[in-house]
Amino acid sequence: MNAVPLKPGQSLADVMDELIASYGLKGVVLTLAAKMLKRTRPPDIEADLDLRGQPELDLMPDRLRADIGLAPKPKPNPYVLLGTAVYRPYQ
Repeated sequence: MNAVPLKPGQSLADVMDELIASYGLKGVVLTLAAKMLKRTRPPDIEADLDLRGQPELDLMPDRLRADIGLAPKPKPNPYVLLGTAVYRPYQ
């Protein structure tokens, strides 16, 4: 057999005991309650200048953008302005 035996990790009880010993029961319970009640929100592209115009977000299809909470890409306008008149190629 060529499988590498894995070391058993710490149990949840050991981790919780270590956290309670380090931060106290009140701190651990309040932190866990805050994490459970916190809502995650999608990134706000309009307000966040670091995310605006990034090519990896611009090239992403709408279904993947919806998965991470972004609005779909705006559809291109079929009307092309040529000079002062509006050219409507599909009418």
